[in-house]
Amino acid sequence: MNSDLNFAHWTLELARKDGISMGWFEERRFEWCQIASRFTKDIIEGSAIIICSDLQKKWFCEYAIQTINANTARPLIPIVSLESMLPNDTTFDLMLVEDMLNVAFNNKYIIWYIGYANNKLVEFAKNHQSNFIWAFDGNLQTAFNLKSDDINSDIQLLQLFKILNKTIDAMMFDEIDDGYGI
Repeated sequence: MNSDLNFAHWTLELARKDGISMGWFEERRFEWCQIASRFTKDIIEGSAIIICSDLQKKWFCEYAIQTINANTARPLIPIVSLESMLPNDTTFDLMLVEDMLNVAFNNKYIIWYIGYANNKLVEFAKNHQSNFIWAFDGNLQTAFNLKSDDINSDIQLLQLFKILNKTIDAMMFDEIDDGYGI
């Protein structure tokens, strides 16, 4: 059996276990598994997370930062908002920002972007070798694409985060082995 299918099956069981209506996710779990497995591997290997968003999804960045390390049973995950490292001037040069991140994190970081696909930060994330993109109203490869006109889009973000957090736990505690494609 293909190891990616095993990870997809584990993810499906996880989504069903909560009893939350996640039919939308069940249909798209293979897309999710492709990007989530790479992201969690990078975290396990010690990469820091640089999280960023457009203005509309700033609330989610704050939620993720406050929640990802709430589980005290696992090691802390280094996560910081890109916004917290930038001047208030919105005309910053993204090349200079990338240089700063490379120096500060020794080239060992992941850009996690949440927001509209037409935001300049999407290109910033796409151009970095380690990225995790949740894009609204786009059709980006290597991203998990969502629709902003879906009435449940904010709930979907929270559901994805819950699945992601449990996946990180499972990887850190060896509950998912190579047989799951991670």
